Amino acid sequence: KLRGATAASASNPNQANIDLGASLGKRTLNLGGSLAAQIQFHDSYDGGALGNVDLKILPSASKKLTSTSLPLLWNKQVSQAGTNWNSSLIGAPNEGCGDFSGDTAVAFANTPFPGVPVFPSLAAAAAHTPSGYLPEIPGVDGLDKLAASGVPGNNNNVGTNVTPFPSGTVQDPAGGDYAPTYKDAVLRTGALALTVANPGVVTDSGVENTQNITIGQSGGQANLFGNIPGKAYGIDVTVSLATKINSILRSVAPDAAPLIEGQPYPGAAFTCRQAWTGTVQNYIPGVKLKGSLHISPAITPSGLRIAKASLSSLGDPAHIGLAACLSPQAPFAADSTNPGAVVPTGTGGVDTDPSHRPIDETGTARPAPTDACNTVQSPQVTNAGFSGVANPSDPAYTTSSNGSKVSVSGDISVQDIEADVLIGDVN
Repeated sequence: KLRGATAASASNPNQANIDLGASLGKRTLNLGGSLAAQIQFHDSYDGGALGNVDLKILPSASKKLTSTSLPLLWNKQVSQAGTNWNSSLIGAPNEGCGDFSGDTAVAFANTPFPGVPVFPSLAAAAAHTPSGYLPEIPGVDGLDKLAASGVPGNNNNVGTNVTPFPSGTVQDPAGGDYAPTYKDAVLRTGALALTVANPGVVTDSGVENTQNITIGQSGGQANLFGNIPGKAYGIDVTVSLATKINSILRSVAPDAAPLIEGQPYPGAAFTCRQAWTGTVQNYIPGVKLKGSLHISPAITPSGLRIAKASLSSLGDPAHIGLAACLSPQAPFAADSTNPGAVVPTGTGGVDTDPSHRPIDETGTARPAPTDACNTVQSPQVTNAGFSGVANPSDPAYTTSSNGSKVSVSGDISVQDIEADVLIGDVN
């Protein structure tokens, strides 16, 4: 079980570094959780050195490592000061999400309106004569919900690096410098759940049209009293992991579209909000680790500890292929009582009836979907005009891929993992 990864910890020492190449740069994942393993002791008939034991790291339905969210792409307009969430709705300048925070209605900036205007017709929208208004509450999608935290398992924790993107301070072609922060992420993964991959699985590692590999047994050997004979370390293991990756997208600066009574909510109504995608099965094979093992009996909240272990990468980083989904499936916010809601009839005032909105803005976030990428869309997504990415039929295309998934190769290395070796089945 990884040590120091809980909310009570000042920092999480368990880190893996991922180099995604020249286009995306390097990122850091904080890790937590536990894995199931067996230690096999030797007797006099087996031979071998004093203290040597074999390790098998086992696939398990309940034991897994968890991670923080991995930010991938960014847009400086998201958190830039002076940008307004409603600018896209009304076609005004200063598009962005700099004021999109909080659990109360956010101001409809640079207009006399007390909220998002509702119009009885397109003609009324052209004449700017609304029949009522809807409040906009950032809630679960607010920028204030994201945290530069290393506590894993939370979809809003994006790691301890406040500036995770590789650019640092860069020159904006429009003039001026900026340093994008974690709040500027427009494409990121959800928190990952990494399980030990079943040996013998033949896979393309989640990246389509690439070479297949066969997953091997996870495990290795360790020495209870010092270094493995002939090696400068006391643990030598190889781990292959499996994970389903969901992406989280944030809408920034969509095309302006008015809210018309009785019509579905357009995509512009979800400006600055987030959406989940479906899953892509990924594998991370052959991560080689070395480390040290110290016999350290103790009673802990997780159970009886027999040893402490410290691990880091052995040799070159593991070369991996990762794939993520770009096809939105459902809002990040949970459904309202009426997920298929259409724009209500205006009453002249501000309509605060939550059943008139398709999402529960101030409720809980939606759990990560379990459907495969680009196979299912929620009512909110289809009503906004998106029903999935179509397969190419034009002969101009030289690929059969529809673009709903993006893949990238990278190198993963483990900076530090601190673990407790516990007896029994622990949580």
